[in-house]
Amino acid sequence: MKMRLSTKPVSENSEAPPLEIRFQFVDGSVTSFFQPDPEIAENIWSRINVAQLFTRPRIVVADDYSKSVFLSSQINRIDFLFDGSDFSQIPNDHADLVELSEAVFRARVHLEDPARLERRVQPRRVGDLLVSFLHLRMRGGSNVYLMNETLVKLPVENHSFMQRLLSGGTYSIRLQNGGQGFLNLSNLVGYTVYPGVPEIPSDSWLAVSSGLVPAPQ
Repeated sequence: MKMRLSTKPVSENSEAPPLEIRFQFVDGSVTSFFQPDPEIAENIWSRINVAQLFTRPRIVVADDYSKSVFLSSQINRIDFLFDGSDFSQIPNDHADLVELSEAVFRARVHLEDPARLERRVQPRRVGDLLVSFLHLRMRGGSNVYLMNETLVKLPVENHSFMQRLLSGGTYSIRLQNGGQGFLNLSNLVGYTVYPGVPEIPSDSWLAVSSGLVPAPQ
């Protein structure tokens, strides 16, 4: 699916330009750049190589007046905000991978009501659609909340998901209000998935999250 860019002219009334490129850095700061020309915006998007986005040492953004250079190692994520979504950019074994707000995430997972949480071990058949929710912790204290739709895999394949997130590569997600986000997994501190899969590493520590421990009476 190609990126769909709005072709409405940008007016002095601040109509949204077709493409916004938003950088979020390890220190928590955010900076944005805008490209109002749809053809140039499409050209930028077509040159994105997801696998190599954060492997080069720097990313350069320039206009008629300035040049900005950012160290890839200091970028937690880059969001491309535009009208539509490019599902071909998300991992090919996912039906969908969309960012949620923290409030929506907590409501969908039922963290405030542990009795409603889904258990890791439950009957599932290979090929069934599984909806899970991920909380990713990034360097600098930022958090990313995702809803993941994928097909149930064979047990031996479940560890590959963990290896992907720990690979230090790029994780492509769909933005809820349109566009695509790219997470720099080199800056991933850790993640939690609800419900987790039944298979866990043999050296796992079995303990309950503090947020799920009942308060003393």
